[in-house]
Amino acid sequence: MESINIVVDDNVEAPEQCDQAYEEEQMQYVPRELVGRPGNDSEILYHCYLIALQPDFSCNTMPHDILLATRLEFDAETLDFELDVPRGSLKIRMKYVRHIKLTSEEVLLCQKFQVTLFRLLIDQNQNKLQEALSGSNENIEHAFLDYLLIPSTGSRENPSIDWTCVRSVLYPQETISDKHMDCCSNRVQGRYVHTKNGLICCCKLQNSLVVTPHNGIIYCTTDTLDDLNSNSLLMLRKGGSVTYKAYFAKQHGITLCFDGEPFIKGKHLFMVQNFLLGCRNQKTKVPTNASVELPPEICEVIMSPISIGSVSSFSYAPSIIQRIESLLIAGNLKRMLMADCMLNDMIPTIKVLEAITTKNCRENFHLTSLATIGDSFLKYATSQQLFKTHQNHNNGLLTGERTKIVSNLALCKLGCDKKISGFIRNECFDPKTWRIPGDNSQTYTLREEVLSTRTIVYAREKRMIKIKTVADVIEALIGVFICTTSERAALAFMKWMGFEVDFVYVQYKRPVAANPEKLVDLRFFKSLLNQYSFRDASLLVEALTHGSYVRPESPTSYKRLEFLGDAVLDYLITMHLHNEHPNLSSGLLTDLRSASVNNDCYARTAIRAGLHKHILHGSQDLQRRILAIVENFEQSSQDSTFGWESEPVIKILADIIESLAGAIYVDSGYDKEVVFRSIKPLLEPLVTPETLKLQPVRELEELCAKEQFVMNKAVRYENACLSCSFKLVILLHVSLGVFFFFFLNNCIFHCLLRYDNVSVILSMSAYCLVLHNFGDHIFRAQNASMTRKLLRNSVFDPFNY
Repeated sequence: MESINIVVDDNVEAPEQCDQAYEEEQMQYVPRELVGRPGNDSEILYHCYLIALQPDFSCNTMPHDILLATRLEFDAETLDFELDVPRGSLKIRMKYVRHIKLTSEEVLLCQKFQVTLFRLLIDQNQNKLQEALSGSNENIEHAFLDYLLIPSTGSRENPSIDWTCVRSVLYPQETISDKHMDCCSNRVQGRYVHTKNGLICCCKLQNSLVVTPHNGIIYCTTDTLDDLNSNSLLMLRKGGSVTYKAYFAKQHGITLCFDGEPFIKGKHLFMVQNFLLGCRNQKTKVPTNASVELPPEICEVIMSPISIGSVSSFSYAPSIIQRIESLLIAGNLKRMLMADCMLNDMIPTIKVLEAITTKNCRENFHLTSLATIGDSFLKYATSQQLFKTHQNHNNGLLTGERTKIVSNLALCKLGCDKKISGFIRNECFDPKTWRIPGDNSQTYTLREEVLSTRTIVYAREKRMIKIKTVADVIEALIGVFICTTSERAALAFMKWMGFEVDFVYVQYKRPVAANPEKLVDLRFFKSLLNQYSFRDASLLVEALTHGSYVRPESPTSYKRLEFLGDAVLDYLITMHLHNEHPNLSSGLLTDLRSASVNNDCYARTAIRAGLHKHILHGSQDLQRRILAIVENFEQSSQDSTFGWESEPVIKILADIIESLAGAIYVDSGYDKEVVFRSIKPLLEPLVTPETLKLQPVRELEELCAKEQFVMNKAVRYENACLSCSFKLVILLHVSLGVFFFFFLNNCIFHCLLRYDNVSVILSMSAYCLVLHNFGDHIFRAQNASMTRKLLRNSVFDPFNY
């Protein structure tokens, strides 16, 4: 078999209509609450907020509270949230404390403290610290991140700055105080010890950050080990023992000189991680409480005194500030929308944040469900507007007009015109690149952006945002108004965006069928539609009339009503699922909607109700096809497959359900609740989270997201007849290597892979390509016959294939 070369190309995308004028590089906004401007004031006013850290798990090191000081005041009541940490959940509670005035020297001291501690926590390397500190005192001539993160002391009711901890950054420049003479109790021999810094008091080592220069490892010290020194025995893992002095000489080439000095107890420095990630508890290893015994003479003190509880708190701070910044920027967007749309409704800030957060952020929430609701309402509102405005347009023209209005390109243009794109969060938080306030070695520019009379933000460097991402955010914001306030508020937002829609009733004028009662069984449909009785029976005739039925008594086909009913049913079912299951995780509502609103389900509903017997048509071929599909349905399982694994169906059967919904909607005076009461019994049982069957592609995506193995790349063939885009997913990493699965469009395969005691279940249809690379061993399945052979082997070993 001729091999096909595969080249991963970051620039290849699936074909999509693209406006050449759209610039994918879009600004990202920073809330003005966290920004300041340079000045020469001797005293600076800050507003202080207490960040209380409340773990819901037991731990040996309790994190201490932190004070956040900002130049501008903001509403802290909306900023409570939780972080997913390895051992459980860490609750973050914020409250305003008071305003304080700090001298310029105190501000510089606080900045030096946070830059030093954060650089050590993030880099785990003392050598990188000097670069950050050397840039901290440079003259600043532009707007900059201006907030302070300071250790807190005292009660939560009346907290204050822990200046003792802040001044730990001055060590060893600070001279030894006479107070140290009495702080070590009566341990005369342990009062002073030798370190790389010189002779110091033991109390300076009990709560400090130290580095061992021979290996560059940084430790948090917690105590003095009075019963342990260089002559004590170290128990080896493989059995036996050796003195610490002999161990250090052999393992590190270090000669310990001060035999009688007590060792200090230390723990490895905490790792700064992204604690905003979803599903962390399933992937992240719980940190150990193991400690090490350190001879003081090999240690260099970096900061002292600083407790391990304070260090622990600041390891969470980048994630905390990232969430606070996100909530603040969402709050700015909320205030802009409420003012510009002239609304008084209360919208939770967290819902706005959800609407501007994409899946790429990999957090516990994202815009998918809200975008699903917004998309269905936008489609519904636009469809009914077009239906009543263009009463002479056929289904094709109406669909074309709707596509122009609700396309991703159109929504993106509206969103960019209103400068909403800058609010979007589409990147996973990386603590390594987090900007430390006060660290001016990190170059960046903040530019003031006046978005409205009440909304001022700052723009930083641009990032790439796809057209669809902006469109999804617009739909999600519509979904926020629908879920938290009302359709009226959603319409106000849509009008502000530029949509011309309303729900004013307009009489439907069209050629009317003569003697409709002779063409349809009105009693049958009244019973079928939950006792709904048509005021205008000609609408029912129109809903059942196929284009092949050319009769003077029935001049109009069902297509226009199907166009309207499709949108009405979509919105009604989406809102029903949302209201019935209000606490669904992000994305599950979309799956439920996809499984409920599709031709498969509608066609099966039509067959079960016997609607195929009442369709008005004039095609013998259509009649044969209908009878064949009905016979096939009766012979197959009666259980609902919820839209993705049934036999092919005739679209007209599904269209009839939608056209009936459209007819009832018009006949009832645009009352969608009447539509749902009439149609819902036909659709039951509706899908639930318990009965939902995910499509194979979605099932794979969920698995990869859960295991954090997702990586998307566009792929193209070279030197082959077929040219198309692929989706590359790094699915599983085991001891021998990485499994790579390439999916042609949405075609995937179904088999059970077992290797190294790891099992993965996938699903398949049509052609696929699998590449399994273990060093020089490469396996490829490049055609249908090979994939069928793969399917026959439930246990697959690439080396024996």
